[in-house]
Amino acid sequence: MRGRLRRLCAIGAALAVSVAASGCAALLPPSEGSGGALTSWAISGGGEEELMPTEAEAFEQRTGQPMRTQFFQNDPYKNKLWVSMGSGSPPDTFFGWGGGALEAFIDAGKVVDLGPEMRKHPEWRDKFLPSVMSPVQLQGGTHGVPIGGIQPVMMFYNKDVFEQVGAQPPKTWGELIDLIPKFKEAGILPISLGGADSWTYLMWEEAIVDRVAGAQAFQDVVDGKPGAWMNPDIIKANQMLQDLVDMGAFGNSFSSTSAELGTQRALLSSGKAAMMLHLGSAYSELLGDDEQWVREGNLGWSAFPAVRGGKGDPNNLVGNPTTFMSVTKGPQQEQTIDYLREELSSDRFVQGRLERGDVPPVHGIEDELQKSEDREFLTDVYELTEKAPHFQQSWDQALAPRPAQEVLVNLQKLFLKQITPVEFSQAMEEVSR
Repeated sequence: MRGRLRRLCAIGAALAVSVAASGCAALLPPSEGSGGALTSWAISGGGEEELMPTEAEAFEQRTGQPMRTQFFQNDPYKNKLWVSMGSGSPPDTFFGWGGGALEAFIDAGKVVDLGPEMRKHPEWRDKFLPSVMSPVQLQGGTHGVPIGGIQPVMMFYNKDVFEQVGAQPPKTWGELIDLIPKFKEAGILPISLGGADSWTYLMWEEAIVDRVAGAQAFQDVVDGKPGAWMNPDIIKANQMLQDLVDMGAFGNSFSSTSAELGTQRALLSSGKAAMMLHLGSAYSELLGDDEQWVREGNLGWSAFPAVRGGKGDPNNLVGNPTTFMSVTKGPQQEQTIDYLREELSSDRFVQGRLERGDVPPVHGIEDELQKSEDREFLTDVYELTEKAPHFQQSWDQALAPRPAQEVLVNLQKLFLKQITPVEFSQAMEEVSR
């Protein structure tokens, strides 16, 4: 652990130098001595800015303990958090996705295991859907509590387009393959893919590898098992993806189509494309693009197709199980744990998520979901998650930072046919050593 701590401090120091050199002094960690206030860090834009200040105020009123909540944009936040951990001035509680980055902090002895406290308060432990907890259930402990909405990868489709060609949404990979020529003959792009943003390739990769190779295949990668990337089933899954490219499933312009700029969604809603694989957040984004089109029942969705003969359970999910808050070790960790248990896990906080249109990963919200105008979609997301035997966290969050970056680079090469499936696995095996 001491070596890992030295590496974490080195990362923090390097980031501090790079941040200072860029002139972004605001990213440096705050100095000690905040008047005894607990500090909480989170990113902006995901609902936390609306909900967490209210909970901080409730905590202060209940305990008399001041709570200072700060919000940051995504990328600056990640840098700031690493700097603070390496320099020894971290916040008392911090936002994250679990997975590889969180495990690095655990290795360095920075993060509290909430398991003992959850065993003292079983109603707290039992509040959350088990399938979303794996990103923080690391090294035999529980190192965070859910605060966000559930975001599984789903297949969205244009119902009008499917009706036009007399087709049904695919339940199996074979059915998906059969649809490609049918849509092409009708002059419709089978699948909209925002390949200008490399993370869109990752959703296809996560889903097909899970279906073909099963959940254990990627767990072997995360665990650092030698040869894990060379698993023949991973290579087979990637060959299936390249077969889709060869069939013209994504058209010829996917590498310049943007998900972040909305082009990928526009192809779907305009009827120029039949399907789109995306996180559940696409539903609210499509609502923002053209609420009338969604409200009139033109949008459909389903789970990723099953693969006959594959090792993965067709009920498995991939994507972003949820987001979490974790606690750093320090003299105020008990008060911070109390804040997570009493405020950030409260029914009031859950209700705030529901009112935003999120699906919190907690038990017993079925009746509340039915009150929403978007009840059909929200209930489907909830039920898919509730019955999922495994919910694989997005690979770029589950992996350590360097492999997480390289998997995006190599997936782009894979989809553009610049490397073969075997070469993809060889490249990832090399970077993971």
